[in-house]
Amino acid sequence: MTSQDSEVSFFLDYLKIERGCSSNTIKGYSHDLLSLKGFLMKKGWGITEQQKVDWNKSNILHLRGFLAYLYNEKENKSSSIHRRVCSLKAFFKYLKANNLVQEDPASELKYPKRPASLPKFLKVDDILAIIGKTKNLSHRAIVEVLYSTGARCNEMRSMDIDDVNFVDKSIMIRGGKGGKDRLVLLSTRAADILARYISEMRPGLLEAAIRKGKLDMDTQNAVFLSNRGSRIANRTIQHFISKLSESAGVKHTTPHMLRHSFASHLVMAKTNIRVVQQLLGHSSLDTTQIYANVTPEYLKNEFDGALPIR
Repeated sequence: MTSQDSEVSFFLDYLKIERGCSSNTIKGYSHDLLSLKGFLMKKGWGITEQQKVDWNKSNILHLRGFLAYLYNEKENKSSSIHRRVCSLKAFFKYLKANNLVQEDPASELKYPKRPASLPKFLKVDDILAIIGKTKNLSHRAIVEVLYSTGARCNEMRSMDIDDVNFVDKSIMIRGGKGGKDRLVLLSTRAADILARYISEMRPGLLEAAIRKGKLDMDTQNAVFLSNRGSRIANRTIQHFISKLSESAGVKHTTPHMLRHSFASHLVMAKTNIRVVQQLLGHSSLDTTQIYANVTPEYLKNEFDGALPIR
């Protein structure tokens, strides 16, 4: 960040230190605010003689112009616009609370209505087909753990060895969305595959890291490692899951669809919605309730037991 980004820097530090937000959350806020700055600079709105953004000069029309630009020219969806509004509101609220601006123009912004849509999830046979296409223990363990726990991709890649408890078949998710810790559970099948990966494949990946001089504490603690000798990246996971689904003849699949599948299958099996909420790490029950809208036909035709892959 340059000196002209001091207010943004202060805000991001606040999110990291005082709010305990994850690195992904902070990156999202940073991207949104730097996009706003770039837009204001291009328009010449609220710019000082030194060609810096003066946040005190930002008004509701500037912010609405930015959102209109994202919607009309960048073709952002309502969900993306909703996130940008969240970022703007949080940023200007912080500036106002710390006397860095006199007024909070973002307080007048309204959230766009998001179209109600059911989460995209996979049938049991599709998940099994994807698992059947895995060619190594690492890929299989990742798919099995994502589905068994309902963890987000970044939460899974952030898992450390000490977070895994094979006695009670659980994993502690640390610093999940909103900086919250939670306990997730492994099916017997997922626990067995994960144990095999840790005992049979992970040692070789650690040795590779040593040979490449990359064995730092983060790598040593990580459950899932890449062939390059570091903690596996989100992009790597997304890429191989997409390739596996393509190979299995399944519709385009993302790691998050495995999370949706986990939740949808539990709800269809009439699992207590508050239990599902806790396992997913949702702060609001309303967020979890969307899974209650899945059709009963799936319960009849696709499900046998609370979690079909055991």
